[in-house]
Amino acid sequence: MDAKVHKYVPRCFNSFQGFSVCDIKEFISDHRIEIHLEPETTEPALCNACGLELGHYHDQYPMKVKHLKIFEHNVEVHFFRKKYHCSHCKKVRSEYISWLCPTTPNLTQDFAWWINRLTEITSVKQVSNLYSVDKMTCYKIDKYILQRLFQGYKIPKITHIGVDEVYVRSPQQQKENETRDDLFFTVIVDLKTHKVIWISKSRRKEALDLFFEMIGTEACADIKVVATDQHEGYGASVRQYCPKASLVWDRFHLLQNFNDALNEERKKEAERVAGRDHYGSLMSGKNRFIFLKRAEHRNKKEKELLEEVVHINWKMSRLELVKEKFHQMYDSKSLDEAELLLAEAYQWASDINAWDVVKFLDQIRECQSFWNYFTHRYTTSVVEGINRAIKGLKWQAYGYKDMVYFALKIMQKLGYLNHKYALNWLYQS
Repeated sequence: MDAKVHKYVPRCFNSFQGFSVCDIKEFISDHRIEIHLEPETTEPALCNACGLELGHYHDQYPMKVKHLKIFEHNVEVHFFRKKYHCSHCKKVRSEYISWLCPTTPNLTQDFAWWINRLTEITSVKQVSNLYSVDKMTCYKIDKYILQRLFQGYKIPKITHIGVDEVYVRSPQQQKENETRDDLFFTVIVDLKTHKVIWISKSRRKEALDLFFEMIGTEACADIKVVATDQHEGYGASVRQYCPKASLVWDRFHLLQNFNDALNEERKKEAERVAGRDHYGSLMSGKNRFIFLKRAEHRNKKEKELLEEVVHINWKMSRLELVKEKFHQMYDSKSLDEAELLLAEAYQWASDINAWDVVKFLDQIRECQSFWNYFTHRYTTSVVEGINRAIKGLKWQAYGYKDMVYFALKIMQKLGYLNHKYALNWLYQS
């Protein structure tokens, strides 16, 4: 009796559950490898649509499926896929094959996951060009896998978070029942790890409410600091769900608002001295940034211009002192020192009748959220950097129409929804 001949099949070709390799063909000139399979399982076939056991056999059809490359060789998998009658669907259905990508049956799951892996470091369009796969196919695969990873996503334990909004849609994409607030995402970042942990639609109070309700009361009680801008909706949500947390107004946004008030005073003074030839032009709008800069950040030419103005105009010289005092306040080492510096800036602004600056200082000095900065020293600078990265992501893709996919991509690129972290959740689920 003749012994059965066993042919050697590389391990990388034995990853097709329910099938065995019956032939391997290599086409060197075409840089292509064909893997031919034959069924080996005796288990009942399952419906590809409903997942239930199929009935009697109907027919079969040939399939050519794209697989991962091997040493610059394109790999094709050839086999016959069977069709059966499904009593639940009431029609003929193809059998379920676990290693085929559900969204694109002409690709294997391994190849689909590799496409998703590549989109972590480049755009979908570049992946499409690299592997000669349709761009829309790459998009569908990427979204499918990100949604699958998201099913096992768990928000990590957090104690310090930053909250800010980012503009993601143009007014042309605004729907009839939406307002301008719906054109934004609310981005929530862990200030300890600098990772995006959640994305909510819109910038309303309800966007942050959803996050706090989702993590539960125990997790909310663990939050110690929430850094955000002066958005009233965010502040109200924090006070409602995290009463023990310290709400910290962001330094960057406050300095921006202070500069706006300072610039209003400059414009009023410039209007008052308008028409005085050279002196009036020195205070014009084209030089406004020179007046708003800190003294140590000005170059030689800017310092000479400012010295000329403050030598002639008494009010502008006092505004320069108020500005420097306000900036020094943020460099103070204690809360008491900050209170003293703000009081001095407020008094000097009152003495020169700089009422726009006085109004701004009045608003912030009565709010505990402003003073909390000098206790915790947290800002939304991390969130602002992430927002810049989000805009870069949007620019790289030439915009997004699918906002669900955009939120998942942000979580992938700037959060935990990638191969470094998410695969652990997938294996455990």
